[in-house]
Amino acid sequence: MKLVESSRTRVKGYVIFGNGQRDERIFGAISSKFNDKISLSSPLLSHETGLSAAFKSIAKLAELVSSSFKYIIVIDREHMDESRLKSFAGEHGFELQSLRKLGEFAYLLKVKRGGRVADIYIAVSGFKKNIEENVAKLIEKCYGENVEPSKEAIKEWLRRRNQTERDLIEKASKEVLEESFPGIVAVIKSFIESTEVEKARN
Repeated sequence: MKLVESSRTRVKGYVIFGNGQRDERIFGAISSKFNDKISLSSPLLSHETGLSAAFKSIAKLAELVSSSFKYIIVIDREHMDESRLKSFAGEHGFELQSLRKLGEFAYLLKVKRGGRVADIYIAVSGFKKNIEENVAKLIEKCYGENVEPSKEAIKEWLRRRNQTERDLIEKASKEVLEESFPGIVAVIKSFIESTEVEKARN
């Protein structure tokens, strides 16, 4: 899958990043390794962060799109509260139809709003706290080095290696990415599978 900015490109879904640009860069790099024909848009509708703000952005998008759609939320574990998913959805006009775990770090919500149904995927970053833990895991898997899961330590490691996070991801196998970013990869794989099933039906 690939992230696009142009509204002229026909997209299969929208991605909301609950914690900022780093998540967007990493998600974009990983998703392009699994399928580069499915386009997704990541509109910046709010500078707010967190899960409730992500549902708020989806509610805004739902007012603009003309049919049922798919959405992806990428959120750090420290901001994820499974027990409040139903209430967060309800606060923004969504009726939760079903909730399914796609793994320890991924969810699929079927919701209804204004007579239309939608799929909301949630990819949880971080094993305990945030996405830096996933990047540190990737470095360990690829280079056998233990790096502190902090922005500063990772930035310094990349600087010494003259690499970017995208470089790391592009060199890694899909299997290593799945171990390092289980939430993001689980959502990507489920989204692709769902999209291909729908394509086969039409």
